[in-house]
Amino acid sequence: CEGCVNLCSFCIIPAIKGRFQSVAADAVVRKCARLDRQGISELCIIGQDITAYGRDLKDKADLYTLVSRILAKCRHIGWVRLLYLYPSRVSDPLLKLISDEPRLCKYIDVPVQHASDRMLAAMNRAMTKRDIVGLIHRIRRIVPGAAIRTTLITGFPGETDKDFEELLSFVTEMRFERLGVFMYSREEGTRAYDLPGQVPYKVKEARFNALMSAQQEISRANNSRYLGRTIRVLIDAKEQDRGFYSGRSEHDAPEVDGTVLVRSRRVLRPGEFVDVRINDTMEYDLAGESIR
Repeated sequence: CEGCVNLCSFCIIPAIKGRFQSVAADAVVRKCARLDRQGISELCIIGQDITAYGRDLKDKADLYTLVSRILAKCRHIGWVRLLYLYPSRVSDPLLKLISDEPRLCKYIDVPVQHASDRMLAAMNRAMTKRDIVGLIHRIRRIVPGAAIRTTLITGFPGETDKDFEELLSFVTEMRFERLGVFMYSREEGTRAYDLPGQVPYKVKEARFNALMSAQQEISRANNSRYLGRTIRVLIDAKEQDRGFYSGRSEHDAPEVDGTVLVRSRRVLRPGEFVDVRINDTMEYDLAGESIR
């Protein structure tokens, strides 16, 4: 974190001796304030489930309170990005804060894993499909224009063709702005290792490809809405000998989402925010010209 120019990822719920433990709120705020003074452009607040932040602390600080304190203390950081929010613990006050605070990226990563109630129960997700659909509608109502990112697992033991078709239909209906898909990997020592109904690799692969193919079309359509718009872009790097810069919108987390390719008549530097008029869109990336 100390040497970052444009990005700092700060894990607030690290794994310590095999369990998760919240970092004290005062320590988090002090760390963020120091990074703010160093002039970083983007702060990613990360944890396996940051919506669980503070439940193990004596002062019972929660994520809403922590983020509010960070925003009040850090006046120079351009973007604050929250990764990752557990679906069943996403509160309306937190969503309202994301909606109202310009520096909080309108980017909400909620890993739902599946859409079949049978599979959700097998994965111990403690949510139903109805709960998940309700959450997605709630996010889009409270945070207009938010990019919702989720991750799915296909090929979990016991997943039938019917379960998968329900998952595929869910993807086409919800039209997520960002989506990651993983094939279930059988790992010794996990509870799922000995479950019956292990799905053959070729079936998992076919299901993975079907989901990604559907999402590719959704992403292409979503990106087409940016054409002709001017958006704020954080420059990450200059592409050597290619005549353009690579950057990201607030709807793109580092390394996992799309890129904005930027041409500019002036020299840009990593960590700089620029306004970019989008003149081309692709399945996952955008391209445009810096207008200042």
